[in-house]
Amino acid sequence: MSQDDAPDRLISQAYELFPELVGYCLNQKTASDAVLGYIRNRIIIGNCDRFTLHQEEGQLAIGYVEDADPLQRNRSAIGNFRMLRELVRLYAPTASTAVSLRGSDGEGRKRLDDAFGCRCQFGQNANVIHFKGADLLAPVDSYLPLLHQNQHRQITRRVAALEYEKGFSSLIYSLLDEAIENNHIADEASFMEHICAVIGMSRWTVNSRLNQENTNLSQLLKNVRLKKACLWLAETNLSIQDISERLRFSSLSVFSRFFSTHMGSSPLHYRRRLGPRA
Repeated sequence: MSQDDAPDRLISQAYELFPELVGYCLNQKTASDAVLGYIRNRIIIGNCDRFTLHQEEGQLAIGYVEDADPLQRNRSAIGNFRMLRELVRLYAPTASTAVSLRGSDGEGRKRLDDAFGCRCQFGQNANVIHFKGADLLAPVDSYLPLLHQNQHRQITRRVAALEYEKGFSSLIYSLLDEAIENNHIADEASFMEHICAVIGMSRWTVNSRLNQENTNLSQLLKNVRLKKACLWLAETNLSIQDISERLRFSSLSVFSRFFSTHMGSSPLHYRRRLGPRA
């Protein structure tokens, strides 16, 4: 999608490309539900970008994280934020928007300001779009419950199929995520040992299977840790020390360097940029 597309054309163009996802998002109870529908089923569009979501009464803050070249690229964040903004506009037309982007304003500041209806901020610590308005949680009359039930079943099957198609590396990613979430890992050196024990394979076999999919355990672990760190910083009141320990970094300073290297800001600055948590 182009940042120059008119709002109605943007939605129509997205529907032509991804009718299951866009149709599902267009038949939700509230603006908040439409945003969640988009974020949770984003795999249908075909990449592995990550979102964080902070929600409280009358406010939504959605962060966007890219695995590749996160310090420089705005375009994917802009495309997703445009889609989210137009979805919110359809459900909650009076909601205000604020946009922060990590890269430079090379995409054209005036065009983006016009597209989002606000003055975009560049060179920030995180890609974040904020919505504020009393009608973000207001039910809309156009919602069709029976159609929604069928759409939900259909999109759930589609997402499950896509997850399955992602292969062995997706399985290992999920196991790493689960291990961190459920506190199954004793220390940083235990990740491979845990994976081998769960799936009944040797270290050599795991490495070989991952190499066939052009990845390795270190890369997958990095991605899982970044995802969990962004999620916990955005959506919980866990201290940064607690997050570091739950991710099994050897020290807080090691975690801070890791996060700053990949995200371009310290964990504390990233959290502050997303705003206060409820």
